[in-house]
Amino acid sequence: MAKTTALQRMKKSLKIDEHKLDKFLAYYHENTALSKDDQLMLEKYRKAWSFLSLGRTYEMALAMLMKDYQIQERQARYIIAEAALIFGHVQTIDKQAKKMASANYYRLLSNIARANGDIEAASRAWERADKLEGLHEDDKIGLNPDDFLRAAKFVFTDNINVLINQQKRADDE
Repeated sequence: MAKTTALQRMKKSLKIDEHKLDKFLAYYHENTALSKDDQLMLEKYRKAWSFLSLGRTYEMALAMLMKDYQIQERQARYIIAEAALIFGHVQTIDKQAKKMASANYYRLLSNIARANGDIEAASRAWERADKLEGLHEDDKIGLNPDDFLRAAKFVFTDNINVLINQQKRADDE
């Protein structure tokens, strides 16, 4: 539910027609058929996203789309924005990939240090890799069971004025 509302908000903020991208999403999720024009458009989306995911800059992707498909800059910007909606944002994927590459590098350094007999350096590198992967972080849980063990405070009174004042406060809010 939250994912669909986030998609709808993103589509509205980018002023993208909601139904335009649904056929491409259905192509990936439900294997529906695409027309020739839609296949050409999907090729543009794939090319734009793959160019960005290779580490090219936004401007380079714009120039590539404009050159390869003889389109204006505005159209190329829309293609890149729509490709991000279909395939996901490259920046978050890129950050996760760099984190995993760094962790693997530290593990490699740890293995080299252990092979050379430097156990301290090996353990430090291994700990850094674990830290990058988030192995030492506490798992986040939604509810704390201790919150339910606290006794609630109830006040009973037979004074009718307390009830009247409470109803007035509720009406004012």
